[in-house]
Amino acid sequence: MNNIFNEKDIEKKIFDDRWVRFAFGSQGKSKTKNLNLGITEFKKNKMSLTHKHDIDEALYILYGKGTVKIGNRSHKVKTGDFIYVPRGTDHTMITDCESDLKIFFIFSGEITIDH
Repeated sequence: MNNIFNEKDIEKKIFDDRWVRFAFGSQGKSKTKNLNLGITEFKKNKMSLTHKHDIDEALYILYGKGTVKIGNRSHKVKTGDFIYVPRGTDHTMITDCESDLKIFFIFSGEITIDH
């Protein structure tokens, strides 16, 4: 297992609304079973698909600003903010029209991201 590597060494997975670099996890550069984390970036003026996961998710805004919808509530977010999304909760990311939004994410267990 490769324990130390740089973000730039991780291949980007391109989705319709963003790119993702999976660092650890089943899709990660380093294959881990119960730890899933990585970096994702949404371009400005984009909205993710509304989705939910069977496990908890935590996010940290590395840079940018936007809105996150968690359940039926919307929250403005910006660089330096932490976000917790409980398992089974619908959520959506909406980027600001002025800046990209780069996020560090971590999941509490095994997950495959395909959207």
